[in-house]
Amino acid sequence: MAGRVSASPQWSGVPIEAIIDRELGCNLELRSGYAAYGFMLWPFQATGDVRRLLVGILNYAGRQYRNGGVPNAELVRLHDGRANFLFDLHLERTVLVWGISQSVAAGSRDNTYHAGFPRAGDGFDKGHAWAHAQGGHEGGPNYFRQARRLNQGRSNNGRLWRAIETYLAANAGRFAFIRLIYVAANRTDRPDEIEYGIMPASGQFRAVIFPNT
Repeated sequence: MAGRVSASPQWSGVPIEAIIDRELGCNLELRSGYAAYGFMLWPFQATGDVRRLLVGILNYAGRQYRNGGVPNAELVRLHDGRANFLFDLHLERTVLVWGISQSVAAGSRDNTYHAGFPRAGDGFDKGHAWAHAQGGHEGGPNYFRQARRLNQGRSNNGRLWRAIETYLAANAGRFAFIRLIYVAANRTDRPDEIEYGIMPASGQFRAVIFPNT
């Protein structure tokens, strides 16, 4: 049975898959990323081979990143003890974050470190790709410049982003990934779009592409 979320009153008791589907159907700013992963999901559903699924996701993320304007990317895999990262050493920015959600003790966030990290700029926050509440660490490749209205739930997009994070925080053991998407002319560490992929307890994979504005 799929887990529940409480990010918004009208979403109380609604499965995360239904929340995502509804928002994709009515919010013109959002796009589904499902089509890119469909061919990877058939073998996974038949065999349960998570490693094969992950290899497919990593290959897709790397290929899209290089084809998107960084053919000389130096992509390496990193692990900070909680989440995993596909990181470009050439432009020093994160391309993909993935992991398994974990339970986190209340009050364990390092607010002093977070406050001391450089500002992200007007209209942006120091966003966590892998949220602390779902097991992420502060800083390093887990930080990116995230639009404030997306990070703080100040829009329909932000409320959906928060709903996905809330689901993962409440449901340990769930696989998810965040893909940071940069347009060809972008050489900064601020992604233009962000794709959130999630495998709920139901096994009904979903992927949503958010504008980072």
